[in-house]
Amino acid sequence: MGRSARPWWLALAGSLLLHGALLGGLTWSLPQWQAQPESLPIEARLMPSPPVAPPRPSVKPPVPPSRPKPVPLPEPVENVAEAAIPEAAPDVAMAAPPDEPPAVEMPGPEPEPASPPAAEAEPAAPPLNPLPPRLDLHFQVRYGLVRGEQTLVWINEGDRYTITSVAGATGLAGALYRGRFVQTSRGRIAPSGLVPEEFWDQRGDKRSSARFDAASGTLTLHPAKGAPRHFSYTGDVQDALSLIFQMALTAPPSGKQLAYAVFNGKKLRHYTYDVRGEEILETALGPLRTLHLARQTGDDGRFEIWLAIDRHYLPVRVLRVEESGAEGEMAIRAIDFPE
Repeated sequence: MGRSARPWWLALAGSLLLHGALLGGLTWSLPQWQAQPESLPIEARLMPSPPVAPPRPSVKPPVPPSRPKPVPLPEPVENVAEAAIPEAAPDVAMAAPPDEPPAVEMPGPEPEPASPPAAEAEPAAPPLNPLPPRLDLHFQVRYGLVRGEQTLVWINEGDRYTITSVAGATGLAGALYRGRFVQTSRGRIAPSGLVPEEFWDQRGDKRSSARFDAASGTLTLHPAKGAPRHFSYTGDVQDALSLIFQMALTAPPSGKQLAYAVFNGKKLRHYTYDVRGEEILETALGPLRTLHLARQTGDDGRFEIWLAIDRHYLPVRVLRVEESGAEGEMAIRAIDFPE
């Protein structure tokens, strides 16, 4: 009985102590509550904190050299901006002062389309020497032993022209050579000079004609006998009559050369003339200042012309020497200016 009573008394004593403590009140805290601080996770949730900064590069363990280089972590803002600015950026930034609003580059005026080049654009032709609306030029003609007279009539109607030449033998030759030799040239006047369109040639009872097509560069000859003949040309072309007045309209200074494609009534030839300079020429009108032009030697004989400088550069002498040696000359007798 003694052994079984000890646990009961011990349990009774513990119960009394516990009830006495509850009734009398405890004035101390449990040791573990006073000594242990609040846990860090609970403190992080209750207190506001700044944004978590990215881990510093030094915290990351070094990468072994043998491994590929990792993508670097973002550097501070100043380093990133400094790395993103190209080398040319400082010059661009200096275009506008910092205390002024940034300059806005305004688009300039659109360039006008260029002319061909002129590869493509030709220089403007010099102005033509003026000629009266009507001119009658009278010449004494000599061809070998034959003598005769020739009249050149120039008519200008706005941008159109007509040149007519009428020649006939005189004296004893007139009794042997009856009939007249008539030529006519018609066309338009362009800034560069005369542009023939039609040409007629009548020698006695033989008639021929030619038409010029500048657009296609084609000359068609309808001879007195036979089928039509066609010639091709490029650029300017003249006939036997328009050539003389083309020289008057465009007489150049000394030392120059003039190149022409010329239809002589039968075929198309290419000639080059040298401007030899001024000469004083004795004529039926008295001494005249003239500009002497001569065709370069070729297989079509010799041709020279003198233009009166003070008479609208009109022809006052023409010399022609055939390949056979036969020589023909036109010498001025009179110049009329009909109203």
